[in-house]
Amino acid sequence: MSLLAVATAASLLARMAAVNANLHTFTATLRAHVAMRSFPFLSADLVGTYYYEAPDKNKVAFSSGVPLIAQQFDKLYAHIESPAAWHDLCVVTLVSDDGRAAKLKLVPRKHGNIDSIDATADDKDATVTSMRWNYGNGGYAEMTNHYELVRGNFLVISQTGHVEEPGYVADLSSSIDNYAVNATLPQGVFEGGP
Repeated sequence: MSLLAVATAASLLARMAAVNANLHTFTATLRAHVAMRSFPFLSADLVGTYYYEAPDKNKVAFSSGVPLIAQQFDKLYAHIESPAAWHDLCVVTLVSDDGRAAKLKLVPRKHGNIDSIDATADDKDATVTSMRWNYGNGGYAEMTNHYELVRGNFLVISQTGHVEEPGYVADLSSSIDNYAVNATLPQGVFEGGP
């Protein structure tokens, strides 16, 4: 990688880490539709509360839906790391940048189930528009984000995704609204979860 590419990647990561600098917590309502494309071919509508605490704590507590599907969906949210933590957790490489979107490859510094992550960032807003987690078992999960400005913060208002793992294939779509920005979170909300 050239020195210019390294500088460009570092600049983009710094801008991404600075997005929503005044956002410390939020709660929101998350509504998701999950359709299993493998046996048992279930589809489910899930409703829950999405909790976030800076810099990188995420939790979805579902109040309705199929428990097994809800648990898998919550695990996916638990693995979404903030761009502020990417450099510490991964080796980050800028793959391409066409002036509108930058494609990055993240390789975890610690070996685990995730081999690599492909991320796309919007150059103008420095937001993560999509991520794809590539698993060591040959599977993957991908998610595309759509943002809106909420009380001065770029927050996800809808998502689409797809998961393929051995014995598990699913499509998902979700909407997120009723944001309470910098809200007081319930004590212990991140304890005991995935």
